[in-house]
Amino acid sequence: MPNRPLQLKDFLKKIKKFGVIIMQRRGKGSEIILLKPEKKGSKKGPQYPIKSHGKGTEIYGPVITAALRRFGIDSKEFWK
Repeated sequence: MPNRPLQLKDFLKKIKKFGVIIMQRRGKGSEIILLKPEKKGSKKGPQYPIKSHGKGTEIYGPVITAALRRFGIDSKEFWK
């Protein structure tokens, strides 16, 4: 289970495969909100804010781990 940082664009690409979506214009300031909907098209479900200062922003290991835990994603599957 790597604990290396990922660029925001790479993190979003990987996490979208698990059904997580980005809620546009919902974050506070320089944050984006990630959501794993309970049902398709729903806006209810676990959410997690991520700092975003552009697509090159580095997302560090503890933040990735916390997001995976919030969404119930197995870290081994994520890092494949």
